[in-house]
Amino acid sequence: MAKIKIKKAAPVKTTEKKAPKTVKVPTVKIKKPNIKFQKPDIKKISSSKGFKTFLTVLGVIVVFILIDLFVQYLNNGYSAAVVEGKRIPRSEYIKELETAYGATVIDQLIDEEIIKIEAEKAGVEATDEEVNKQLETLIESVGGKEVYETVLQQNNIDEKELKDQIKLSILANKVLGPTVEYTEDDLKSFFNQYSAQLFPTETEALEEGEKLDYEQYKDQVKQRYIEQKVYENEGAWLEGLRSQYKIQNNVTNKPKYGVLSATINIVENLFNEVNNNQIEDTQPTESE
Repeated sequence: MAKIKIKKAAPVKTTEKKAPKTVKVPTVKIKKPNIKFQKPDIKKISSSKGFKTFLTVLGVIVVFILIDLFVQYLNNGYSAAVVEGKRIPRSEYIKELETAYGATVIDQLIDEEIIKIEAEKAGVEATDEEVNKQLETLIESVGGKEVYETVLQQNNIDEKELKDQIKLSILANKVLGPTVEYTEDDLKSFFNQYSAQLFPTETEALEEGEKLDYEQYKDQVKQRYIEQKVYENEGAWLEGLRSQYKIQNNVTNKPKYGVLSATINIVENLFNEVNNNQIEDTQPTESE
């Protein structure tokens, strides 16, 4: 048999891995830039032609804006309306109003002033509590806050004006109320005729054939009766007082001028006030 020679494998040479060499990174030094800021020369800028031109243009623009605002103020403040840039002067509007309604309005204002003076003489006043109470009653009677606000808008009146009217009504009632004469029959007749209007909620709650008890509502009926009579008699009462007051109506008549008229009027008012105070001091109090 032939012999098979087996060759020995050559030994494998192993190469050892060497650790990589560390590379040194050179440090780079960055120098900070030396930048210097120079302060602007205000004097130089302000004296330059460009700056002066800028200020001139700015000043012209501001002047035009002010003139435009002034023209708008004239159009809005002194005009009743502006039609296609043409003004309807407020003075013309007021003149037309005075011609149409002036006499009525000034008479009403004079009457209101007389009521205030008479109330002051009588020593009565309308408190905020009284005014608010009547206002609440009025709001309830018209059907609530929303309906009340609608009524104000429809009548072109605000709440302050309404409160002023309520206050005048209270004053008139306090001055004229004690002068109203009535009997028990007058109150009963008034109750029987207007009970449904005076007490609508209570009337609706009644059963068929049932009537409100007069005795139960007697005090309220009395108050409402007096208020009604004051309302009816107020015109004649004020007309009589007009002849007693020195009234200068500059709306329907030309103003009157006299020597020291204003000074004399002031002195007379002061004298009357002092006299009224002395009379009040000499009057005996209830405790006396």
